[in-house]
Amino acid sequence: MQDLFGNQRGSRTSPLLVTMKHLIWDLDGTLIDSEEEILFYLGQALRSVSLSIDDRIKQIRMGPPIDVMLRESFSRDVLTDDKISEVVYHFRKNYNSSSFTMTFPFAGIDGIVNDTYNFIHSIITNKPRFASCAIIEKLGWTNKITSLRTPCVRVGQMKTKDELFSEVISVSVLKNRNSTFIGIGDTKMDCLAARNNDIMSIGVLWGSGTREDLIDNCDFLAENTTQLRDFLYGG
Repeated sequence: MQDLFGNQRGSRTSPLLVTMKHLIWDLDGTLIDSEEEILFYLGQALRSVSLSIDDRIKQIRMGPPIDVMLRESFSRDVLTDDKISEVVYHFRKNYNSSSFTMTFPFAGIDGIVNDTYNFIHSIITNKPRFASCAIIEKLGWTNKITSLRTPCVRVGQMKTKDELFSEVISVSVLKNRNSTFIGIGDTKMDCLAARNNDIMSIGVLWGSGTREDLIDNCDFLAENTTQLRDFLYGG
């Protein structure tokens, strides 16, 4: 089996003989706490158009693409489409060149991701691929993650989370017919993408999602990483 960067990973027995749980993770708000770093560089980018985070009219929600986050949180009178484009440009330029020193895995997550005997790990995220790969490498997960999918295929062409889930599942089934799939995320969209692909969905409450958003859209709701770990190993 190969990891995210195409390196061959060994296994103790043939994957065809083992039923593996294939965990399809969201990244921000589920695996990693990136809020401090994102807000830091977003604040820098907003200053490029003479604004600040304090000018928002609504709490900034982690998880969506940056332009969506901005449109949700700022008045269109204050932050026009032209200004959004400029803010996104400056954010990506500075964020992508950072060393991600303010981004960490949530407590208890690292032990699950490092378990590649019981689990196969994939990530589907709205974060651009370059930054996602840099963070995964910084955390020492490059040989733990078998697949990373982001919506942007090429300029002007985007895929939905439903489509990305379908791709991950299809590719994995070809390699290991005995996989069972579980989608894990902190937003309603993460859980719906899993459900729309007829796999189990787990909502987590340590990210940006609320109990009200998640409870009717997932099969299991984890209050903390201990509950998640107990469910994954016991379920």
